[in-house]
Amino acid sequence: MIDMAIHELAGTKVRKEDYIDLEAIARAYHNNHPDVTNPHQQVRFGTSGHRGQAGNSSFTDDHVAAITQAVCNHRKRFGAEGPLFVGEDTHYLSKLAYETVLEVLAANGVTAYVDSEGDFVPTPSVSRAILRYNDRRKENLADGLIITPSHNPPEHGGIKYNPVTGGPAGSDITKAIESEANQILAGGNKDVKRITAEQAKESPLIIPYDYKGLYVAELDSIIDMDAICNAHLHIMVNALGGSGMNYWHKISESYHIPIDFVNDTYDPQFTFMNYDHDGKIRMDCSSAYVMSAVTKSQDQYDLILANDPDYDRFGIISGPQGMIMANAYLTVASHYLMTHRNFAGMGIAKTVVTTDMLARSAQKMGIPCYEVPVGFKYFGSLYTDGKIAFSGEESAGASFVAKDGSVWTTDKDGMIMCLLACEIKAITGKSPLDYYNDLCGQLGRPYTMRSDSPATLEEKAAISSLTAADITESTLCGSPITAVLSKSPYGDFAIGGVKIATEDGWVAARPSGTEDMYKLYAESFVSEKQAGKLLDEGKKLISKTLSQTI
Repeated sequence: MIDMAIHELAGTKVRKEDYIDLEAIARAYHNNHPDVTNPHQQVRFGTSGHRGQAGNSSFTDDHVAAITQAVCNHRKRFGAEGPLFVGEDTHYLSKLAYETVLEVLAANGVTAYVDSEGDFVPTPSVSRAILRYNDRRKENLADGLIITPSHNPPEHGGIKYNPVTGGPAGSDITKAIESEANQILAGGNKDVKRITAEQAKESPLIIPYDYKGLYVAELDSIIDMDAICNAHLHIMVNALGGSGMNYWHKISESYHIPIDFVNDTYDPQFTFMNYDHDGKIRMDCSSAYVMSAVTKSQDQYDLILANDPDYDRFGIISGPQGMIMANAYLTVASHYLMTHRNFAGMGIAKTVVTTDMLARSAQKMGIPCYEVPVGFKYFGSLYTDGKIAFSGEESAGASFVAKDGSVWTTDKDGMIMCLLACEIKAITGKSPLDYYNDLCGQLGRPYTMRSDSPATLEEKAAISSLTAADITESTLCGSPITAVLSKSPYGDFAIGGVKIATEDGWVAARPSGTEDMYKLYAESFVSEKQAGKLLDEGKKLISKTLSQTI
């Protein structure tokens, strides 16, 4: 639950006057040049790449060219000397940036693998392709660039780098790319090697690759596709006009699973959308307001499934019971996998702001639960070291290993999470919400809330650097504070904020990696009212601390 005033337009269809102007975005992308002395117009890698808008000169052709050149300059040092896999989602800026990326890659002599059908390529498909290519290789390893701002509004753009590990790059790599790209920008992009779009299209370095066919063919190694087929479920997919919409069609055809589709055509204005809770157009498949366009049909289906534009997030409507929230489904998915697969010796992982239900469930199953900072990059080594079978974060991102325990992706995969919901229904006969309610009967029911508050760059930096020493209170909502964390329980990584825990709940604050705000999370195992109190006291505590530190 997001605790904030709900906008009057929330859950209603986007009005024509709010459609984005594609021609204006294209002009700004090609003609605007960033002011390199302005921090808001510099290259800044958040939790998952650089994001911005062409209109305010924070995501332009200059940025994309500089970032791509920086990757070309450093990828050998990052361990990549083979091909580079290129993915893109359905944001309009992604289409423009895709051409920029190929022009720079080809000019630098880098072999780029692009979709053989000229289709979009989701984030998980790029991660899968990198791992598939690098399997058993010792040299000439591949890496990837994914052009996406995730679920952000239609006018936004983004680009992220996935190194040879297949998942999001670590801070050491992103800082190197960021620094190099900003130096290139400061030099007016004179150091960018580039050919024309026409030359790039004809370049032998641009290689067609069957992303979709290979990904879909391998799904039965991670999901019981036969069980889904034989269960004859009634399924709808709300494709949200995203990069994996044709993957769902191929899944339906390849595994003989009837699926009804909505919003499965390319529309870079996203005119079919409903406004999110705050009145913004945001393709967040885990938002009940965004999904309200299809909830009117929930009585006709066992499951309604959705993904965001780059298909790394999931949204699931549990039939007539309604939508299951991300934290609840992460609990269901992890428990089901660890009790229905042979993953002996493996644990699960979560971020510090993801529900503690995962930790409670893991404790009951007698398996480890690794807690890391926000960012899927922290899960990568846990997968490759064979320590975990599942990982998830509260923002509806997760992945898990194949049936044989091998790594599937080291980035989020919204498609397998949706398909797993189908498997759970087919195998257990329970909807995801029924399954979750059963777990709550055993483990207790959590009540979660989150609020987003405006924050300047200075305030975000202050929140990011908070430590236990900055928190002077000894109680929270009348309960003794049992722990104040600024480092993760696993790995001792800085969490980029602070988490304050009591015996029956917790509150955490962290700056947004992509917007000028900070996020406050609260979870109570007592009541919804108690969760609200945690959030309120947490806000006051953070405000007081900021006033003393800035």
